[in-house]
Amino acid sequence: MMPRTILVHVDDTDAWRTRLDIARSILGDHAGSGFVLGIYGVVDHTERHPYTRQVSSDFLAKVDAAEAPFRAACEERGLACGWHGIHGADATLIGVQLAANLQTTDVGLISQPRQQDAGHTITNEVIEQVAVSGGRPVLVLPYITKSFSMPKRAVVALNEDAASARALADVLPFLGQCEMVTLLAVSRDPVAQQWRWEAHRDMLARHGIKAQIEHEAPTDIPVSELILSRAADLAADVLAMGAHGAYDTPRLRRGGVTKSILPGLTLPMILSR
Repeated sequence: MMPRTILVHVDDTDAWRTRLDIARSILGDHAGSGFVLGIYGVVDHTERHPYTRQVSSDFLAKVDAAEAPFRAACEERGLACGWHGIHGADATLIGVQLAANLQTTDVGLISQPRQQDAGHTITNEVIEQVAVSGGRPVLVLPYITKSFSMPKRAVVALNEDAASARALADVLPFLGQCEMVTLLAVSRDPVAQQWRWEAHRDMLARHGIKAQIEHEAPTDIPVSELILSRAADLAADVLAMGAHGAYDTPRLRRGGVTKSILPGLTLPMILSR
């Protein structure tokens, strides 16, 4: 089932309008019955008291002023919408409130931040926090993204944990027009786990989705680079993977891939937990 309620992150950059256009595209013919929730959040370390409403009056005015353009843009696109402005500039606060609101939607749309936009949008750490805590998938868009259409070629990065299985389930609604889905199994013992990858492939086949299995064993190359490189080789137009944060189980070093893949992201990615 395609998403009907979509969170769109709003910031001080023009990229939020692109995210809104993509939300409209995802809703498609059902836009009239869909709903877009705009959440304004900006990490600004220049604020003296970023944790509370003691941020400057200029910052508070900026938050409130962002609502009218968002609602007007939604009306232009024929979208019903809601709004929440986060009256704080701290990364943790913004991550918590974005995640809380994401829990009430089907999917969230967030963009990879550009270095020159620091202080005017969120950070990769916030994206990681939201993906881990939101309980819903997040579609993270490279900052160069101008549009998004249903993918023709997808890569799903899998390992043995529940988060990657969740990512496969969450990307499923986007795979209906795919010509090929690659299940990229990243495991130190891929043969022993072959039953798992084949079961995932067979599940997709029951949905009418053709998938192939590829194995990658961790090497000296960072796993994030390995995944992005293979996605490029396969000309994938979407990537899905499980999300893990820095405060997950330390012994598994789970947060490393999520944290390292965001700065170098080159294609839209669904993060799930």
